[in-house]
Amino acid sequence: MKNRLSLILFFLFAEAFVFSQQPYVLLDTKTDHSSSVEIIVISPDGKYMLSGDAAGFVFIWDLSSMQVIQKIRAHQRSVNSILFNTKGDKFVTSGDDGKVKVFALSSLNLLYTISAPYDRINFAVLTPDDKDVYFGGYAIQSSGLFTGLLKASLSNTANVKTIYSPNTLTTNYGITDGVLDFSNQYIMFSMGYGVMIWDYRMDNLVDALWTGFYVNNITSIKDWIYGWCDGRVIRWKWNGSQYKFNKSISVANTDGRGYSRIVFNSDKSLFLSGDESERVSIYNAESMTLQQVLLGHKDIVRSFQFWNNDSIIFTAGYDHAIKIWSIPKSEKDSLQRDVNTNIDTIVESPIIIDTLTQVKDNRPNVVFSDNNIPTDVGGRTVQKVGDFTVSQEEFEIEIWDNSVYDGDTISLNINGEWVLENYEVTKEKKRIKIKVLPNTNNYLILYAHNLGHISPNTAAIAVIEPNGSKRRLTIASDLGKCGALNFQYKPEN
Repeated sequence: MKNRLSLILFFLFAEAFVFSQQPYVLLDTKTDHSSSVEIIVISPDGKYMLSGDAAGFVFIWDLSSMQVIQKIRAHQRSVNSILFNTKGDKFVTSGDDGKVKVFALSSLNLLYTISAPYDRINFAVLTPDDKDVYFGGYAIQSSGLFTGLLKASLSNTANVKTIYSPNTLTTNYGITDGVLDFSNQYIMFSMGYGVMIWDYRMDNLVDALWTGFYVNNITSIKDWIYGWCDGRVIRWKWNGSQYKFNKSISVANTDGRGYSRIVFNSDKSLFLSGDESERVSIYNAESMTLQQVLLGHKDIVRSFQFWNNDSIIFTAGYDHAIKIWSIPKSEKDSLQRDVNTNIDTIVESPIIIDTLTQVKDNRPNVVFSDNNIPTDVGGRTVQKVGDFTVSQEEFEIEIWDNSVYDGDTISLNINGEWVLENYEVTKEKKRIKIKVLPNTNNYLILYAHNLGHISPNTAAIAVIEPNGSKRRLTIASDLGKCGALNFQYKPEN
Protein backbone atom coordinates (compact mmCIF):
# COMPACT_ATOMS: atom_id res chain seq x y z
CA MET A 1 0.00 0.00 0.00
CA LYS A 2 2.86 2.35 0.87
CA ASN A 3 4.56 1.70 -2.48
CA ARG A 4 1.30 2.34 -4.36
CA LEU A 5 0.84 5.65 -2.50
CA SER A 6 4.39 6.67 -3.35
CA LEU A 7 3.76 5.87 -7.01
CA ILE A 8 0.58 7.96 -7.02
CA LEU A 9 2.41 10.89 -5.42
CA PHE A 10 5.17 10.54 -8.03
CA PHE A 11 2.68 10.77 -10.91
CA LEU A 12 0.94 13.76 -9.32
CA PHE A 13 4.25 15.57 -8.88
CA ALA A 14 5.35 14.69 -12.42
CA GLU A 15 2.10 15.96 -13.93
CA ALA A 16 2.23 19.17 -11.86
CA PHE A 17 5.74 19.78 -13.16
CA VAL A 18 4.68 19.13 -16.76
CA PHE A 19 1.58 21.32 -16.47
CA SER A 20 3.68 24.24 -15.21
CA GLN A 21 5.44 24.25 -18.59
CA GLN A 22 2.55 23.52 -20.93
CA PRO A 23 3.08 25.07 -24.35
CA TYR A 24 -0.29 23.97 -25.78
CA VAL A 25 -3.59 25.39 -24.57
CA LEU A 26 -7.17 24.57 -25.54
CA LEU A 27 -8.57 26.82 -28.28
CA ASP A 28 -11.90 25.28 -29.19
CA THR A 29 -14.08 22.17 -28.99
CA LYS A 30 -16.06 20.81 -31.94
CA THR A 31 -19.11 18.67 -31.17
CA ASP A 32 -20.36 17.86 -34.67
CA HIS A 33 -20.10 14.09 -34.12
CA SER A 34 -22.93 12.34 -32.29
CA SER A 35 -20.91 9.21 -31.45
CA SER A 36 -17.39 8.25 -30.39
CA VAL A 37 -14.65 9.58 -32.67
CA GLU A 38 -12.28 6.72 -33.46
CA ILE A 39 -9.89 8.19 -36.02
CA ILE A 40 -8.81 11.55 -37.42
CA VAL A 41 -6.36 12.11 -40.29
CA ILE A 42 -5.21 15.16 -42.25
CA SER A 43 -4.91 15.18 -46.03
CA PRO A 44 -1.35 15.33 -47.41
CA ASP A 45 -1.95 18.86 -48.74
CA GLY A 46 -2.97 20.05 -45.26
CA LYS A 47 -6.31 21.42 -46.44
CA TYR A 48 -8.73 18.86 -44.99
CA MET A 49 -9.21 16.75 -41.90
CA LEU A 50 -11.23 13.52 -41.99
CA SER A 51 -12.77 12.12 -38.82
CA GLY A 52 -14.44 8.72 -38.52
CA ASP A 53 -16.85 7.72 -35.76
CA ALA A 54 -18.49 4.69 -34.18
CA ALA A 55 -21.69 5.17 -36.18
CA GLY A 56 -19.83 4.68 -39.48
CA PHE A 57 -19.71 8.32 -40.57
CA VAL A 58 -16.72 10.17 -41.99
CA PHE A 59 -16.77 13.94 -41.59
CA ILE A 60 -14.73 16.11 -43.98
CA TRP A 61 -13.45 19.34 -42.40
CA ASP A 62 -12.22 22.41 -44.25
CA LEU A 63 -9.25 23.41 -42.08
CA SER A 64 -9.25 27.02 -43.32
CA SER A 65 -12.61 27.55 -41.62
CA MET A 66 -12.63 24.60 -39.19
CA GLN A 67 -16.08 23.69 -40.46
CA VAL A 68 -17.57 20.39 -41.62
CA ILE A 69 -18.16 20.65 -45.37
CA GLN A 70 -19.59 17.16 -45.88
CA LYS A 71 -20.57 14.04 -43.99
CA ILE A 72 -20.60 10.62 -45.66
CA ARG A 73 -21.90 7.29 -44.40
CA ALA A 74 -18.84 5.16 -45.10
CA HIS A 75 -19.74 2.09 -43.00
CA GLN A 76 -22.68 0.55 -41.21
CA ARG A 77 -20.64 0.21 -38.03
CA SER A 78 -17.55 1.87 -36.58
CA VAL A 79 -14.90 3.41 -38.84
CA ASN A 80 -11.59 1.90 -37.71
CA SER A 81 -9.07 3.44 -40.09
CA ILE A 82 -8.69 6.15 -42.73
CA LEU A 83 -5.52 6.18 -44.82
CA PHE A 84 -4.64 8.35 -47.82
CA ASN A 85 -2.88 6.99 -50.86
CA THR A 86 0.61 8.27 -51.58
CA LYS A 87 -0.69 10.78 -54.19
CA GLY A 88 -3.15 12.25 -51.70
CA ASP A 89 -6.12 12.16 -54.09
CA LYS A 90 -7.84 9.08 -52.61
CA PHE A 91 -8.50 7.73 -49.15
CA VAL A 92 -9.34 4.24 -47.92
CA THR A 93 -11.57 3.45 -44.97
CA SER A 94 -12.14 0.21 -43.06
CA GLY A 95 -14.85 -0.67 -40.59
CA ASP A 96 -16.54 -3.12 -38.27
CA ASP A 97 -18.99 -4.02 -41.03
CA GLY A 98 -16.31 -6.07 -42.80
CA LYS A 99 -15.99 -3.53 -45.61
CA VAL A 100 -13.19 -1.57 -47.22
CA LYS A 101 -14.13 1.61 -49.10
CA VAL A 102 -12.06 3.70 -51.53
CA PHE A 103 -13.11 7.34 -52.07
CA ALA A 104 -11.94 10.18 -54.32
CA LEU A 105 -10.95 13.16 -52.17
CA SER A 106 -11.96 15.90 -54.63
CA SER A 107 -15.49 14.65 -55.28
CA LEU A 108 -15.89 12.39 -52.21
CA ASN A 109 -17.41 9.82 -54.57
CA LEU A 110 -17.24 6.17 -53.57
CA LEU A 111 -14.98 4.43 -56.09
CA TYR A 112 -14.70 0.87 -54.78
CA THR A 113 -16.23 -1.38 -52.11
CA ILE A 114 -14.45 -4.53 -50.98
CA SER A 115 -15.99 -7.17 -48.70
CA ALA A 116 -13.80 -9.17 -46.33
CA PRO A 117 -14.47 -12.74 -45.16
CA TYR A 118 -14.71 -11.59 -41.53
CA ASP A 119 -16.23 -8.84 -39.47
CA ARG A 120 -13.78 -6.25 -38.26
CA ILE A 121 -11.31 -4.60 -40.64
CA ASN A 122 -8.73 -2.64 -38.67
CA PHE A 123 -6.65 -1.28 -41.51
CA ALA A 124 -6.68 -0.94 -45.29
CA VAL A 125 -3.98 0.63 -47.44
CA LEU A 126 -3.53 1.30 -51.14
CA THR A 127 -0.23 0.39 -52.78
CA PRO A 128 1.68 3.40 -54.19
CA ASP A 129 0.63 2.50 -57.76
CA ASP A 130 -3.08 2.53 -56.68
CA LYS A 131 -3.58 -0.96 -58.11
CA ASP A 132 -4.07 -3.09 -54.99
CA VAL A 133 -5.55 -2.80 -51.52
CA TYR A 134 -4.09 -4.71 -48.55
CA PHE A 135 -6.17 -5.04 -45.41
CA GLY A 136 -6.71 -7.10 -42.29
CA GLY A 137 -8.54 -7.40 -38.98
CA TYR A 138 -10.27 -10.11 -36.98
CA ALA A 139 -13.64 -11.66 -36.23
CA ILE A 140 -15.98 -10.09 -33.72
CA GLN A 141 -19.13 -12.11 -34.45
CA SER A 142 -18.28 -15.11 -36.61
CA SER A 143 -17.01 -18.26 -34.93
CA GLY A 144 -14.34 -19.14 -37.48
CA LEU A 145 -10.60 -18.86 -36.99
CA PHE A 146 -8.86 -15.57 -37.65
CA THR A 147 -7.62 -15.06 -41.15
CA GLY A 148 -4.47 -13.22 -42.10
CA LEU A 149 -3.44 -10.47 -44.50
CA LEU A 150 -5.86 -9.96 -47.38
CA LYS A 151 -5.39 -8.46 -50.83
CA ALA A 152 -7.73 -7.27 -53.55
CA SER A 153 -6.98 -5.72 -56.91
CA LEU A 154 -8.99 -2.62 -57.81
CA SER A 155 -9.45 -4.13 -61.23
CA ASN A 156 -11.40 -7.01 -59.64
CA THR A 157 -12.53 -6.12 -56.13
CA ALA A 158 -14.65 -9.26 -55.81
CA ASN A 159 -11.53 -11.45 -55.86
CA VAL A 160 -10.22 -11.19 -52.29
CA LYS A 161 -7.16 -13.32 -51.55
CA THR A 162 -5.61 -14.39 -48.28
CA ILE A 163 -1.89 -13.94 -48.93
CA TYR A 164 -0.55 -14.49 -45.42
CA SER A 165 -1.99 -16.94 -42.90
CA PRO A 166 -0.82 -16.84 -39.29
CA ASN A 167 1.10 -19.83 -38.00
CA THR A 168 0.28 -21.79 -34.89
CA LEU A 169 1.83 -19.12 -32.66
CA THR A 170 -0.57 -16.44 -33.80
CA THR A 171 -3.81 -18.20 -34.71
CA ASN A 172 -5.56 -16.65 -31.71
CA TYR A 173 -4.76 -13.14 -32.85
CA GLY A 174 -6.09 -10.95 -35.59
CA ILE A 175 -4.46 -7.95 -37.25
CA THR A 176 -4.80 -4.83 -35.11
CA ASP A 177 -3.20 -2.18 -37.34
CA GLY A 178 -1.27 -1.66 -40.56
CA VAL A 179 0.53 1.03 -42.56
CA LEU A 180 2.89 1.59 -45.44
CA ASP A 181 6.42 2.05 -44.12
CA PHE A 182 8.13 5.44 -44.48
CA SER A 183 9.84 4.38 -47.73
CA ASN A 184 6.58 3.05 -49.26
CA GLN A 185 8.36 -0.26 -49.97
CA TYR A 186 6.69 -2.44 -47.36
CA ILE A 187 3.38 -2.97 -45.64
CA MET A 188 3.75 -3.32 -41.88
CA PHE A 189 0.99 -4.85 -39.81
CA SER A 190 0.66 -5.80 -36.16
CA MET A 191 -0.58 -9.24 -35.13
CA GLY A 192 -0.45 -10.63 -31.63
CA TYR A 193 2.96 -10.02 -30.12
CA GLY A 194 4.69 -9.05 -33.35
CA VAL A 195 4.99 -6.62 -36.24
CA MET A 196 5.11 -8.24 -39.68
CA ILE A 197 7.01 -6.60 -42.54
CA TRP A 198 5.49 -7.54 -45.88
CA ASP A 199 7.03 -6.93 -49.31
CA TYR A 200 3.93 -6.18 -51.41
CA ARG A 201 5.93 -6.28 -54.67
CA MET A 202 6.96 -9.92 -54.10
CA ASP A 203 4.06 -10.76 -51.76
CA ASN A 204 6.22 -12.38 -49.12
CA LEU A 205 7.08 -11.85 -45.46
CA VAL A 206 10.57 -10.39 -45.10
CA ASP A 207 10.73 -10.00 -41.32
CA ALA A 208 8.78 -10.40 -38.08
CA LEU A 209 9.55 -8.21 -35.07
CA TRP A 210 8.57 -9.96 -31.86
CA THR A 211 8.06 -8.47 -28.44
CA GLY A 212 6.73 -9.66 -25.10
CA PHE A 213 3.76 -7.32 -25.32
CA TYR A 214 0.62 -7.35 -27.40
CA VAL A 215 0.99 -4.86 -30.28
CA ASN A 216 -2.04 -2.61 -30.65
CA ASN A 217 -0.94 0.13 -33.08
CA ILE A 218 2.15 0.87 -35.16
CA THR A 219 3.73 3.92 -36.81
CA SER A 220 6.61 4.01 -39.28
CA ILE A 221 8.98 6.96 -39.67
CA LYS A 222 12.43 7.19 -41.22
CA ASP A 223 14.70 4.55 -39.64
CA TRP A 224 12.21 3.68 -36.91
CA ILE A 225 9.09 1.64 -36.16
CA TYR A 226 7.11 2.63 -33.08
CA GLY A 227 4.52 0.32 -31.54
CA TRP A 228 1.92 0.97 -28.84
CA CYS A 229 1.95 -2.29 -26.89
CA ASP A 230 -0.05 -3.00 -23.73
CA GLY A 231 0.35 0.56 -22.48
CA ARG A 232 3.98 0.86 -23.59
CA VAL A 233 5.69 2.42 -26.55
CA ILE A 234 8.25 0.07 -28.05
CA ARG A 235 10.51 0.98 -30.92
CA TRP A 236 12.76 -0.75 -33.40
CA LYS A 237 15.61 0.92 -35.28
CA TRP A 238 16.62 0.19 -38.88
CA ASN A 239 20.34 -0.65 -39.10
CA GLY A 240 20.50 -0.75 -42.88
CA SER A 241 19.42 -4.34 -43.30
CA GLN A 242 16.90 -5.10 -40.56
CA TYR A 243 15.02 -3.63 -37.62
CA LYS A 244 16.37 -4.21 -34.11
CA PHE A 245 14.65 -3.57 -30.79
CA ASN A 246 15.86 -0.29 -29.31
CA LYS A 247 13.87 0.91 -26.34
CA SER A 248 10.53 0.79 -24.58
CA ILE A 249 8.82 2.99 -22.03
CA SER A 250 5.55 2.74 -20.14
CA VAL A 251 3.29 5.55 -21.30
CA ALA A 252 -0.19 4.71 -20.04
CA ASN A 253 -1.95 4.62 -16.69
CA THR A 254 -4.21 1.79 -17.78
CA ASP A 255 -2.52 -1.44 -16.65
CA GLY A 256 -2.09 -2.32 -20.29
CA ARG A 257 -5.72 -1.99 -21.31
CA GLY A 258 -6.98 -0.62 -24.60
CA TYR A 259 -4.99 0.77 -27.47
CA SER A 260 -3.76 4.06 -28.88
CA ARG A 261 -2.27 5.52 -32.00
CA ILE A 262 1.13 7.21 -32.11
CA VAL A 263 1.38 10.39 -34.18
CA PHE A 264 4.54 12.44 -34.84
CA ASN A 265 5.05 16.13 -35.45
CA SER A 266 6.63 17.42 -38.65
CA ASP A 267 10.30 16.99 -37.71
CA LYS A 268 9.64 13.76 -35.75
CA SER A 269 10.96 15.26 -32.52
CA LEU A 270 7.65 14.78 -30.66
CA PHE A 271 4.90 12.21 -30.69
CA LEU A 272 1.37 12.07 -29.30
CA SER A 273 -0.01 9.07 -27.47
CA GLY A 274 -3.29 8.32 -25.70
CA ASP A 275 -4.53 5.57 -23.45
CA GLU A 276 -7.67 4.25 -21.80
CA SER A 277 -7.98 7.46 -19.77
CA GLU A 278 -9.10 10.91 -20.90
CA ARG A 279 -5.61 12.28 -21.47
CA VAL A 280 -3.28 12.84 -24.41
CA SER A 281 0.46 12.79 -23.75
CA ILE A 282 3.20 14.56 -25.69
CA TYR A 283 6.58 12.79 -25.65
CA ASN A 284 10.07 13.64 -26.78
CA ALA A 285 10.68 11.06 -29.49
CA GLU A 286 14.42 10.66 -28.91
CA SER A 287 14.51 10.45 -25.11
CA MET A 288 10.97 9.01 -24.79
CA THR A 289 10.32 11.48 -21.95
CA LEU A 290 6.98 13.10 -21.17
CA GLN A 291 6.73 16.76 -22.24
CA GLN A 292 3.08 17.66 -21.60
CA VAL A 293 -0.33 16.17 -20.82
CA LEU A 294 -3.47 17.53 -22.50
CA LEU A 295 -6.55 17.22 -20.30
CA GLY A 296 -10.05 18.24 -21.34
CA HIS A 297 -11.81 15.25 -22.87
CA LYS A 298 -14.42 13.38 -20.84
CA ASP A 299 -13.78 9.92 -22.26
CA ILE A 300 -11.12 7.79 -24.00
CA VAL A 301 -8.88 9.58 -26.51
CA ARG A 302 -7.11 7.45 -29.13
CA SER A 303 -6.57 9.62 -32.18
CA PHE A 304 -4.81 12.96 -32.71
CA GLN A 305 -2.91 14.99 -35.30
CA PHE A 306 -0.42 17.84 -35.50
CA TRP A 307 -1.20 20.59 -38.02
CA ASN A 308 -0.11 24.02 -39.26
CA ASN A 309 3.64 23.57 -38.71
CA ASP A 310 2.90 21.88 -35.37
CA SER A 311 1.26 25.01 -33.93
CA ILE A 312 -2.06 23.15 -33.74
CA ILE A 313 -2.97 19.77 -32.22
CA PHE A 314 -6.31 18.05 -32.87
CA THR A 315 -7.49 15.40 -30.41
CA ALA A 316 -10.56 13.18 -30.87
CA GLY A 317 -12.39 11.31 -28.13
CA TYR A 318 -15.14 8.92 -27.23
CA ASP A 319 -16.94 11.93 -25.72
CA HIS A 320 -17.91 12.78 -29.35
CA ALA A 321 -15.63 15.82 -29.23
CA ILE A 322 -12.73 17.04 -31.36
CA LYS A 323 -10.58 19.49 -29.42
CA ILE A 324 -8.21 22.03 -30.93
CA TRP A 325 -5.06 22.99 -29.02
CA SER A 326 -2.48 25.64 -29.89
CA ILE A 327 0.74 27.21 -28.68
CA PRO A 328 -0.32 30.55 -27.15
CA LYS A 329 1.18 33.85 -28.19
CA SER A 330 3.88 35.45 -26.09
CA GLU A 331 2.98 37.82 -23.27
CA LYS A 332 4.43 40.66 -25.36
CA ASP A 333 2.03 39.92 -28.22
CA SER A 334 -0.92 39.70 -25.81
CA LEU A 335 0.03 42.99 -24.16
CA GLN A 336 0.34 44.76 -27.51
CA ARG A 337 -3.04 43.38 -28.59
CA ASP A 338 -4.60 44.65 -25.35
CA VAL A 339 -3.12 48.14 -25.87
CA ASN A 340 -4.33 48.28 -29.48
CA THR A 341 -7.88 47.22 -28.62
CA ASN A 342 -8.29 49.39 -25.51
CA ILE A 343 -8.96 52.56 -27.51
CA ASP A 344 -11.27 54.06 -24.83
CA THR A 345 -8.50 53.94 -22.23
CA ILE A 346 -6.03 55.49 -24.65
CA VAL A 347 -8.35 58.40 -25.41
CA GLU A 348 -8.85 59.14 -21.72
CA SER A 349 -5.12 59.24 -20.99
CA PRO A 350 -3.47 62.59 -21.87
CA ILE A 351 -0.03 61.03 -21.62
CA ILE A 352 -0.40 58.97 -24.79
CA ILE A 353 -2.52 61.19 -27.03
CA ASP A 354 0.44 61.46 -29.38
CA THR A 355 0.58 57.65 -29.57
CA LEU A 356 -3.07 57.53 -30.61
CA THR A 357 -2.48 60.18 -33.28
CA GLN A 358 0.43 58.12 -34.56
CA VAL A 359 -1.77 55.00 -34.72
CA LYS A 360 -4.34 56.90 -36.78
CA ASP A 361 -1.64 58.27 -39.06
CA ASN A 362 -0.37 54.73 -39.59
CA ARG A 363 -3.70 53.40 -40.77
CA PRO A 364 -3.25 51.57 -44.08
CA ASN A 365 -4.19 53.65 -47.10
CA VAL A 366 -7.04 52.41 -49.30
CA VAL A 367 -6.61 52.89 -53.05
CA PHE A 368 -9.72 52.90 -55.29
CA SER A 369 -10.11 52.46 -59.05
CA ASP A 370 -13.12 53.41 -61.15
CA ASN A 371 -16.63 52.62 -59.89
CA ASN A 372 -15.47 52.86 -56.25
CA ILE A 373 -13.67 49.49 -56.38
CA PRO A 374 -10.75 49.16 -53.91
CA THR A 375 -7.58 47.67 -55.37
CA ASP A 376 -5.01 48.06 -52.62
CA VAL A 377 -5.00 48.42 -48.83
CA GLY A 378 -1.59 49.20 -47.37
CA GLY A 379 0.14 47.30 -50.17
CA ARG A 380 -2.24 44.32 -50.01
CA THR A 381 -4.52 43.31 -52.87
CA VAL A 382 -8.29 43.26 -52.38
CA GLN A 383 -10.23 40.11 -53.24
CA LYS A 384 -14.02 40.17 -53.43
CA VAL A 385 -15.59 37.10 -51.84
CA GLY A 386 -19.28 37.92 -52.13
CA ASP A 387 -22.07 40.41 -52.92
CA PHE A 388 -25.01 41.72 -50.92
CA THR A 389 -27.97 43.74 -52.17
CA VAL A 390 -29.51 45.93 -49.47
CA SER A 391 -32.69 48.02 -49.50
CA GLN A 392 -31.66 50.51 -46.83
CA GLU A 393 -28.98 53.17 -46.91
CA GLU A 394 -28.07 52.47 -43.28
CA PHE A 395 -28.23 49.06 -41.59
CA GLU A 396 -26.44 46.85 -39.08
CA ILE A 397 -24.11 43.93 -39.52
CA GLU A 398 -22.87 41.32 -37.04
CA ILE A 399 -19.30 40.07 -36.98
CA TRP A 400 -17.92 37.11 -35.02
CA ASP A 401 -15.51 34.16 -35.15
CA ASN A 402 -17.49 31.22 -36.53
CA SER A 403 -14.62 28.72 -36.51
CA VAL A 404 -11.83 28.64 -33.92
CA TYR A 405 -11.26 31.47 -31.48
CA ASP A 406 -7.55 32.01 -32.09
CA GLY A 407 -6.79 35.68 -31.49
CA ASP A 408 -7.66 37.10 -34.94
CA THR A 409 -7.35 40.92 -34.82
CA ILE A 410 -8.98 42.89 -37.65
CA SER A 411 -10.13 46.28 -38.87
CA LEU A 412 -13.09 46.96 -41.17
CA ASN A 413 -13.21 49.66 -43.84
CA ILE A 414 -16.08 50.69 -46.09
CA ASN A 415 -15.72 53.33 -48.80
CA GLY A 416 -12.43 54.47 -47.27
CA GLU A 417 -13.82 54.90 -43.74
CA TRP A 418 -12.58 52.71 -40.88
CA VAL A 419 -15.72 51.56 -39.03
CA LEU A 420 -13.96 49.06 -36.75
CA GLU A 421 -10.30 49.15 -35.73
CA ASN A 422 -7.93 46.67 -34.09
CA TYR A 423 -10.76 44.42 -32.96
CA GLU A 424 -10.10 40.88 -31.70
CA VAL A 425 -12.82 38.69 -33.18
CA THR A 426 -14.45 36.33 -30.67
CA LYS A 427 -17.44 34.01 -30.50
CA GLU A 428 -19.54 36.92 -29.21
CA LYS A 429 -21.32 38.71 -32.05
CA LYS A 430 -20.54 42.42 -32.38
CA ARG A 431 -22.99 44.76 -34.12
CA ILE A 432 -21.79 47.61 -36.31
CA LYS A 433 -23.75 50.27 -38.21
CA ILE A 434 -22.93 50.51 -41.91
CA LYS A 435 -23.87 53.34 -44.29
CA VAL A 436 -23.67 52.78 -48.05
CA LEU A 437 -23.86 54.99 -51.13
CA PRO A 438 -26.47 54.65 -53.90
CA ASN A 439 -25.62 53.80 -57.52
CA THR A 440 -22.10 52.55 -56.84
CA ASN A 441 -20.09 49.77 -55.27
CA ASN A 442 -19.64 49.72 -51.49
CA TYR A 443 -16.79 47.40 -50.50
CA LEU A 444 -16.53 46.29 -46.88
CA ILE A 445 -12.86 45.31 -46.49
CA LEU A 446 -11.45 43.05 -43.77
CA TYR A 447 -7.88 44.04 -42.93
CA ALA A 448 -5.92 41.44 -40.90
CA HIS A 449 -3.48 42.77 -38.30
CA ASN A 450 -2.25 39.24 -37.53
CA LEU A 451 -2.94 35.64 -38.51
CA GLY A 452 -4.12 34.49 -35.09
CA HIS A 453 -3.02 30.95 -34.38
CA ILE A 454 -4.52 29.61 -37.60
CA SER A 455 -4.06 31.22 -41.01
CA PRO A 456 -5.91 32.92 -42.65
CA ASN A 457 -7.69 35.46 -40.46
CA THR A 458 -11.42 34.68 -40.80
CA ALA A 459 -14.69 36.15 -39.59
CA ALA A 460 -18.38 35.58 -40.24
CA ILE A 461 -20.47 38.60 -41.23
CA ALA A 462 -24.27 38.69 -41.15
CA VAL A 463 -26.40 41.47 -42.65
CA ILE A 464 -29.47 42.17 -40.52
CA GLU A 465 -32.58 42.74 -42.62
CA PRO A 466 -35.38 45.16 -41.63
CA ASN A 467 -37.57 42.18 -40.69
CA GLY A 468 -34.85 40.79 -38.40
CA SER A 469 -33.71 37.99 -40.70
CA LYS A 470 -30.00 37.59 -41.42
CA ARG A 471 -27.86 36.81 -44.44
CA ARG A 472 -24.38 35.49 -43.77
CA LEU A 473 -21.04 35.12 -45.52
CA THR A 474 -17.55 34.22 -44.31
CA ILE A 475 -14.68 36.54 -45.16
CA ALA A 476 -10.96 35.80 -44.87
CA SER A 477 -7.76 37.85 -45.10
CA ASP A 478 -4.06 37.27 -44.62
CA LEU A 479 -0.95 39.44 -44.64
CA GLY A 480 -0.89 39.53 -48.45
CA LYS A 481 -4.52 40.14 -49.40
CA CYS A 482 -7.75 41.50 -47.96
CA GLY A 483 -11.12 39.83 -48.36
CA ALA A 484 -14.06 42.12 -49.15
CA LEU A 485 -17.85 42.06 -49.52
CA ASN A 486 -19.58 44.35 -52.01
CA PHE A 487 -22.87 45.98 -51.00
CA GLN A 488 -25.23 47.30 -53.70
CA TYR A 489 -27.85 49.71 -52.39
CA LYS A 490 -31.21 49.35 -54.20
CA PRO A 491 -34.13 51.06 -52.40
CA GLU A 492 -37.45 49.25 -52.45
CA ASN A 493 -39.98 50.81 -54.85
